[in-house]
Amino acid sequence: MCGIAGSLALALEADPDQAWVATATQRISHRGPDDEGFYTDHDVALGYKRLAIIDLSQAGHQPMRSADGRYWMVYNGEIYNYVELGQELREQGVVLRSSCDSEVLLETYALVGKDVVHRLRGMYAFAIWDTWTRELFCARDPFGIKPFYYRLDTGAVHAWSRPAGGGRHAARSAAPDAWASQPPMADGSWAGAGGQAGAGEPGSLFTPRPKVTGRHAAGPADPGGLAGPGGTAAMDHPGPGRQGGSGLGGAAGPAAAGMARGGQEMADRLLRFASERKSLADPGELRMLDGDELRRYLSFQYVPPPGTLTPPIQVLPPGHAMIARPGGGVDVYRYWRPDLRPARAPSDGTPSAILDVMRDSIAVHLRSDAPLGAFLSGGIDSAAICALAAEHRPDLLTFTVGFEREGYSEIDRAQETAAAIGVKSIPYLISQEEFFRHLPQIIWHLDDPMADAAAVPLWFVAREASKQVKVVLSGEGSDELFGGYAIYHQPGVVRAGERLPEWGRVPLKRAASLIPAGVKGRGLLERTSTPLRRRYIGNAHVFVDEQIDLITQPGTAGPYDVTDPIYDQAEETGLDDVSTMQLVDINTWLVGDILVKADRMTMAHSLELRVPFLDREVMAVAARLAREEKIGAGTTKAALRQAMRDVLPKAAAERAKLGFPVPIGHWLKGDAYGFADRVLREAQTQEWIDREAALKLLEQFRAGEPGVSWRHLWVLIVFSLWHQIYVERGYDPVALGWERAQGAAR
Repeated sequence: MCGIAGSLALALEADPDQAWVATATQRISHRGPDDEGFYTDHDVALGYKRLAIIDLSQAGHQPMRSADGRYWMVYNGEIYNYVELGQELREQGVVLRSSCDSEVLLETYALVGKDVVHRLRGMYAFAIWDTWTRELFCARDPFGIKPFYYRLDTGAVHAWSRPAGGGRHAARSAAPDAWASQPPMADGSWAGAGGQAGAGEPGSLFTPRPKVTGRHAAGPADPGGLAGPGGTAAMDHPGPGRQGGSGLGGAAGPAAAGMARGGQEMADRLLRFASERKSLADPGELRMLDGDELRRYLSFQYVPPPGTLTPPIQVLPPGHAMIARPGGGVDVYRYWRPDLRPARAPSDGTPSAILDVMRDSIAVHLRSDAPLGAFLSGGIDSAAICALAAEHRPDLLTFTVGFEREGYSEIDRAQETAAAIGVKSIPYLISQEEFFRHLPQIIWHLDDPMADAAAVPLWFVAREASKQVKVVLSGEGSDELFGGYAIYHQPGVVRAGERLPEWGRVPLKRAASLIPAGVKGRGLLERTSTPLRRRYIGNAHVFVDEQIDLITQPGTAGPYDVTDPIYDQAEETGLDDVSTMQLVDINTWLVGDILVKADRMTMAHSLELRVPFLDREVMAVAARLAREEKIGAGTTKAALRQAMRDVLPKAAAERAKLGFPVPIGHWLKGDAYGFADRVLREAQTQEWIDREAALKLLEQFRAGEPGVSWRHLWVLIVFSLWHQIYVERGYDPVALGWERAQGAAR
């Protein structure tokens, strides 16, 4: 686990930005406090911050050079089948110099090339530089557990330094490379204690290598290989294809070809990439926000990838790879996508298959040379992980948090489960005061605004766990794969409504409109009269349709731009309603919310989080579950609960999901009302948010008006704080200790 950054000169006359790589790497020091390293040549510069987990020696130092000297790599993540892959390499005569998964990944790439992504079982985001063909290959794991951000810079003026003008949506329809590059930075030596440039070269901070001929010798992108279980290999680009050059609208979009401006073609000069968005832009630099993505944020409570609120920065989507070459373009392609193929009927063998595959996944996720623990709440997901992990590690430490208010703490339940399975539980109680005191720092770590309140207790439990261990197991992904959300339950009348023609829905919609908000029956009529693809965009749907126009300037962008391609895929596959909602959540909620907060909140404390449910072998089993094995017998995750009956106490196996609940609604009607009012008034968001409308919502919520929830307010509060941090620079991350000062000692 670590943080990575890099810069590739795309234009032949350009140089990689070494100074920027040093700064970008330093900015994410929290991701890897144990070591750092850099590599540069005439075309590329790579930076690395290490959190040592497997093979704690210097043999795991990065950037890492392959045994033949051809490849250099920076890599963030864990390859859990590195033992098996390492044995395969040895059988083919490869001599490994370490016991770390990083070397196994690099040497497997040296052997099989881009097909390596189809052999990996793990979480990863990596970049591998080929010094012979002058080609950079980057890839992100299928589920998007590990982050990868990038931007393409042109040779024009620095657009972020311009004042935001032309209306609040002036930037939204421009292509990514319509925003220009950063101004040139001064040349200088690399900062920090670098150690080696690569394994086997002690004392070298970075190693210049001679420029070779044949810069374009690399062939075209070849995704090749076989599909992983539960997914398909693909060169297609389904999903939220909203930005040119993102890889979802074509293998090579405008970002690769260059954009015409003023009669001249503006070729891309630099590719920059990093583990976190904050490395790609300084606080205070962000002037041009994307109004379309803001509208989507108001619906989803997060910015759905591959977009960000801060163009030209983009997200490399899960299951995608990128190929870039000096003098050429940037090609992004999809090599895997989730593929649910539910069985027609339940199978007697399903529970044992689930238990077997989870035992196997837990076993490989326990591979660590650093201290390891687990998060434990009151639900079945974390309880199952802890129970199975305790079969190997009976001294397992578990961690949980809660709030003082009744109904907002799972500490008692977690301790009951811990006692029953024989592991130690370490609880922490969060106060309202420290919740709001640390909130700006938490939002800073999240990069883009993300209004999932559960991110805050996750930050606290990660802080407490990091005092004892370096790695934690956690239950993310179980709900999406095994059918764990109560909303997946569709009453029979609602399911029947899916078959109604449009004219048959009209009287139901009219009847619903006559019932006052908050009165029983209205919600059922609305659900019955609205097709699934227009009422389900994922586990969170905050501002709906015309509500968005009341808060921000009217526009055409909305959540359905993101979800319609997913529904199209579901229809083509013939998925039932539950599997369709799962597919939507896997492609939106999981990657845009769940895994973002899981990564940022733990890495904020230099803590590695592992997710055994999001495993390729587990996916292969979950993808085949029948509808009744997910939401049958009046419960969620029916087959998973049955599988864990012999492992967990009955109460833990059958307990309903609670999941880090936060009493924000109670606080906003009480002591935190003044905080909310002040943030909404003081943030300079008038270009994007109608302040009077936001304040009116606050008053309506405080008065208990039906139809106004604390979630409506929370997305506005989080955006306002984010704006103060990243746009107005009302908070100084270095002065506040969130970010280490440049040049500070490790």
